[in-house]
Amino acid sequence: MQEAKAINNNKSYYVYKKAHDSVEKYPIPFQHPAETVILNGIGPTLIQKLERKLKQYCEENRLPMPLRPDEETIRTLSQNIDQNQEFKSTEHESKKQKKATIPKTYVPQYRSGSYAIMLALYKSCEFESTPSMTKTELIREAQQYCDASFDMPSAHQKYYTAWSCMKTLLDKDYVYKNGYPVRFSLTESGLKIAKQMVQTAKSQGKVIFPNVDIDQLGARKYAEREISLSVNDNLNYSNDKESGIIALNNSEVFLTNDFNKIGKGQLIRSTTSTISSVSKSNSFCDIKPVEWAPGTFEVILILDNREVKLKKDRDYIQDTLQQKGLKISVRNLELGDVIWVARKYNSFTQEEIVLDYIIERKRMDDLVSSIKDGRFREQKFRLSRSGIGQIIYLIEDYNLKEVAEFGIDAIKSAMTSTQVLNGFFLKRTGAIDQSIDYLVRMTNMLKKLYENKTIYSIPDGAIYRANFLDLKQNLATIYTNRTFHVSFASYSDLNSKSKSLTLKDTFIKFLMTIRGLSAEKAAEIVKIYPTPHHLFDAFDFLDNEEEKKKMLMNVGGNMIRRKNIGSALSEKVYQIWNNDVYL
Repeated sequence: MQEAKAINNNKSYYVYKKAHDSVEKYPIPFQHPAETVILNGIGPTLIQKLERKLKQYCEENRLPMPLRPDEETIRTLSQNIDQNQEFKSTEHESKKQKKATIPKTYVPQYRSGSYAIMLALYKSCEFESTPSMTKTELIREAQQYCDASFDMPSAHQKYYTAWSCMKTLLDKDYVYKNGYPVRFSLTESGLKIAKQMVQTAKSQGKVIFPNVDIDQLGARKYAEREISLSVNDNLNYSNDKESGIIALNNSEVFLTNDFNKIGKGQLIRSTTSTISSVSKSNSFCDIKPVEWAPGTFEVILILDNREVKLKKDRDYIQDTLQQKGLKISVRNLELGDVIWVARKYNSFTQEEIVLDYIIERKRMDDLVSSIKDGRFREQKFRLSRSGIGQIIYLIEDYNLKEVAEFGIDAIKSAMTSTQVLNGFFLKRTGAIDQSIDYLVRMTNMLKKLYENKTIYSIPDGAIYRANFLDLKQNLATIYTNRTFHVSFASYSDLNSKSKSLTLKDTFIKFLMTIRGLSAEKAAEIVKIYPTPHHLFDAFDFLDNEEEKKKMLMNVGGNMIRRKNIGSALSEKVYQIWNNDVYL
């Protein structure tokens, strides 16, 4: 029951709890696990588990294994339950008490993860006029109100950080999340509880928000709202409407002048890119990079917690790296198996910046499996979109018999395309110990490379999946001698499978499901037709069926052959995306 609770498996937890409570209430000791079948919540599967545990205990302590009871013994025990009024009354009273229990209002514990999250959202909403926050903003603000870390698990927990408390707040309907990137805000009930928390802390003499007079600030905000409402009631919107008409007319002139020059799909793309490029250039100019001076940080290796040698020896890599003198941290990585971070010295919040190197480790048999089920292409696509400059594929020779069955030529082709087409560095090792030695050499090299120079990172508030790669490219143009990194929190957000994909990314993945359409070819299509809607419009704009079939031919511009799309592939894309019925 405790193990199920620790891994947050609610279904198993309640199954085991039911069995546990039944055994706890039964007043007479059992001699064999099979006797527990008479109790509510215990069946053959659980009895088998108990028998295995008892057998193991008897062997370790050199005790005789009790004999399994016959049916007559079990029948007698079952009759005893019916006659035992004490057991029945205890069970009845517990059920009665359970029904009468009124659920208490959940109030977060002082300086817990839930407490810190609610205070940060309350401060943002009430004092800074920002009703919602992104995960990165929220973690940065909430850390000061919490004793646990939002990024790293404690010594007693392998996977859970202070951020795990967000699930409780969402379930209690104290916090609401929506939008993309996801933003969090307090609900009405959450705001009410947060106010109570602040007032309780104030009555106890605790200073939560230094240099802030809560009562005075609350009164001023109320007055500002009243003034704002009275002014808005008398606003005249005619000027705004006229400016909107002027803007619309300007866009119509643009459309008219360019209608005969480009296709419908390309026209929409051009208009969108013109607007977005102006907004991007304006927003990028305001970004002030974060600087860490030499000597203020150390380089740490981060190992994905799913990276193991064998199922029976899960900690081999971690233990061996530590024996070789490396400082490492094991946690869940959204992308990659090994990364390196710069960690601030003497920082309570454990600030971390992800360095420009990432390793994807694969055994040879796993490489074969990933090629077969398509994960290999999907992983390379995500790595190329990560913004990390140095991507390394570390491949270990393992189970070469399976590799031979799959085909040596196919493996060589996959590895060659990874190097030549994707531009990744590929390192082959003969065994896991050689891979560990390579990680040690890489770590020592990166310590020499980074720890004696200033490193720069992009502020968390300026990072969004939709503009991240453009932002890095723009900063690289402005600061040619600098590399810009991101914090670990932003790295996780950007590369999360469930959160990071933009519409363009999703469209590319859709296109890549067509046989023969590589990631590069799909990217070339998306450059011209950024969404399915643009592609549909472009097909509809053409009247001739043959023109539609050949519309995507040579979309890569004829400069690089591997990016070009031939007539057969162009027709296949048209048939898949434009047919109403599939045979």
